[in-house]
Amino acid sequence: MPRRQSLERNPSNSSDLNPRKKMNKEKDIKKATTTTNLSQFLCPICFSTICEATITRCGHTFCNKCIQKSIDINKSCPKCNSTLTTDQIFPNFLLNELISKHLMEQQEMERMFPGTQGIEDEDGTLDNLKSFLTTESIEKLSLPDINIVLDIFTQRKILLEAESITAQNKLLHEFLQHLMKQTEQQQRELEKKIRLIKNDIKVVENILKNVQSSCPKIEDVEKQFEKSTASSASDPSGSSSAGQELDAIKNEMKQLITDIDSSMPNNDQQTALPLSQSSTYKIRKQRMFQHFDDFVKCYFTNRAEDLHFQNEEELMITETNEQAVPAQPITPAPEVPKTSKTLDVFRDNLVKFSKYNQLRTLSTLNYSNENTMLPSTIVSSIEFDKDSEFFAIAGVTKRIKIFDYYASIRDAVVDIKHPINEMICTSKISSICWNSYFKEILAASDYEGLVTVYDVETRARKRIFQEHDKRCWSVDFNEIDTKLLASGSDDARVKLWSIDCENSVATLEVKTANVCCVKFNPKSSCHLAFGSADHCVHYYDLRNLKEPLLILKGHKKAVSYVKFLNTNEIISAGTDGQLKLWDINKQPYCVRSFVGGHINEKNFVGLATNGDYIACGSEDNSLCIYYKGLSKQLFNLRFDLQQQQRYSGYDIDTKVGSSDNEFVSAVCWKKSHSPAQQSNVIIAGNSKGIIKILELV
Repeated sequence: MPRRQSLERNPSNSSDLNPRKKMNKEKDIKKATTTTNLSQFLCPICFSTICEATITRCGHTFCNKCIQKSIDINKSCPKCNSTLTTDQIFPNFLLNELISKHLMEQQEMERMFPGTQGIEDEDGTLDNLKSFLTTESIEKLSLPDINIVLDIFTQRKILLEAESITAQNKLLHEFLQHLMKQTEQQQRELEKKIRLIKNDIKVVENILKNVQSSCPKIEDVEKQFEKSTASSASDPSGSSSAGQELDAIKNEMKQLITDIDSSMPNNDQQTALPLSQSSTYKIRKQRMFQHFDDFVKCYFTNRAEDLHFQNEEELMITETNEQAVPAQPITPAPEVPKTSKTLDVFRDNLVKFSKYNQLRTLSTLNYSNENTMLPSTIVSSIEFDKDSEFFAIAGVTKRIKIFDYYASIRDAVVDIKHPINEMICTSKISSICWNSYFKEILAASDYEGLVTVYDVETRARKRIFQEHDKRCWSVDFNEIDTKLLASGSDDARVKLWSIDCENSVATLEVKTANVCCVKFNPKSSCHLAFGSADHCVHYYDLRNLKEPLLILKGHKKAVSYVKFLNTNEIISAGTDGQLKLWDINKQPYCVRSFVGGHINEKNFVGLATNGDYIACGSEDNSLCIYYKGLSKQLFNLRFDLQQQQRYSGYDIDTKVGSSDNEFVSAVCWKKSHSPAQQSNVIIAGNSKGIIKILELV
C-alpha cells in the first residue's frame, strides 16, 4: 500500500514500475494511438494516404490531384463511372482533419516508442518482435526485467507447443475414431455374413441328414436279401444266375449306403464316393474352386435380402444358445433352420455351372459349295424350326439351305450338295426366323431392305415386304401372335408386318440411330426389344408406340443382338465387346456383365440363349459359352483348332490352318422338346462357311 501511494504521488517515476505493468502500459498507449487504421485513408487511385481529400457528387473520396487528373482523362468517377466535371468535386474538410490527426498520432508514437512504427497489434502482442529487439529500448531493460520477459516467453512457448501438439493429436484422434467406426461397421457386416453362412450350413446338413435317414440300413438290406435268397433256394425253378445277380445288387446297395453314410458331415470315416461318381464330383469341385471368388459374389448377391434383413435379436439369442453349456442332461431338440429360396437359387447356380465338362463336336458341315469360288461365305444366321427337326442356314452367298438335324449328326461330315431344300435369294441374307406355329413358314431379311416370307416345302415366296429404305438387319416372328412379324433396319425404323397383309401394320420410328436387331418377348404378343446404334436396348409395348417402356443404357457402342433368356431377362451383345444381362422388372436393370471371353469390335458374331446358358461368337474364331449366374465364361471352342477345349484358362492346342480374319458369325441353340429340360446342342457357323454341331457334355 505505501508503494502504491508513493507511485501515485510520483507518477513520473516510471523506473519504479513493474516491467510487466510497464509493457502493458505501452501496449495500452499504442492501442489508444492506433485506433484508426491508416489503411482506411488510402486513395483508390494512387493507393497512398489521401492528400487534400476531395469528395465527388457521387460520394467517393480521392486525392485532389488524382481525381483532377482522372476527370481530365476519363470524364467520370473511377469508382462508379458516373459522369463528372471539375465543378462537381468538393474538398472533404472532415476527412482532411482526421488524416492530419492520425499522422500526428503516428509521429507521437514513434517519438515515445522508437522502432515500433508500422507494428500491427491484433491480439495484444507484438507481431514484429525482431524489430522491437533491435531498437535501443532493449538496452534500457535491467536484469530483473529481462528475467521476467524470459519467464513470459517461456510460458508462451509452453502454451504454443501444447497448442501445436493438441492440434496434431486431435487430427489423429479424429482419424482413429472414424477408422474405428468404419471397422466396427465392417465387423458387424462380417458377423452378419458369418451368421448367415452358419445358418445355411445347418440347413444343408439337415438336408443331408434327412437323405441319410430316408435310406434303408445295411441290416435291413441284408435281411431282405436273405429272405430273397431263401425263397430262391426253395424254388426248384430258380437258377444260380439269379442268385448271383441278387448278390451283386446286394453288394452294390451296401456299398452305396456305406458311401452315403461316410459322406455325411462330421463323420469320422473318410469320404468314399462310388467309382461312378468320384471323378465327376472331383471335376465339379475343381471347377468350383477355380471360380471360387465369383461364386462368393454370386452367393452374397443371391442372399443379400436375407443378409441385410436379419432379425438381430434372434441372431443374438442363437449365438448365446450356441455358446451356453446345457445344465441338464436332457435338452429339447434344436430348432431346424428354415431353408431359403435364395439359397436354393444359389445351389441351382452352383450345380448348373459345374454340370458340363466340355464341348464335343457331333458333326461338321460346309455352307458353301466346294465348286463355287465366292469372295465371302459368311454365315449370318442359323435357326431351328419349331420341332428342332430341321435347321436353316443363311448368309452372304444368297442361299437359304435347310438340313435335317438327325441326318446331319449321323454322318461325320455332311456334303453341302445334299441339303433337303434350298432357296436362292436376290440379295445377301442378314437374318432368318422360323414361324413357331406354321412349320413350313420361314422369314428372311436381306441387304436390300426386303423382308421375305417363304414356304419352305414349295420354296415359294408367300410375301415380299419392301418398305425399308436401307439394309434390313433383323427379322423375328412373335411366338404368341404367330402371324405377327417385326424387322429392324438401317433406316432407323422397326416395321411390324402380318403374313396376311401386303403392307406393314405399324411403324416404330427410332430416328436417332440404326436398328441392328429386333426380338419379341417369348411370352407376350405386344412386347418387343431391339438394339440400335445409339448404344441402347429399347423395350416397347406395341400398344403405345409413342414412347418406350424402358431404355437400357450401358453399352459403349452399337447393340448388335438382343435375346430373351425368359420373360423378364434380356441378354444384349454390342460391338464394344460386352455381353450384358438385364432384368426389366428390377432396378438397376443391369444384373451382370460377362467378361473374359469373346472378342467383338466390328462384326456381327452371333448370340443365342436357351434359358440358363448363353452362346456367343467371337472375332478370334471361337465360340464362347456362359452360364447366366456367373460373369466368367464356361467354355471356349476354337474353330481353327482340332478338338481344342479351353476351360477356366486350360488349353489343349492342336492347331490347323487358320486366318486372323475369320470369326464365328452365327450361333443357335437346339430347342428342347420338354419345357422342364434344357437342350445341350449348339450349332455355330463362321465367316468361312464352316458349320459345327456341338454338344455340351
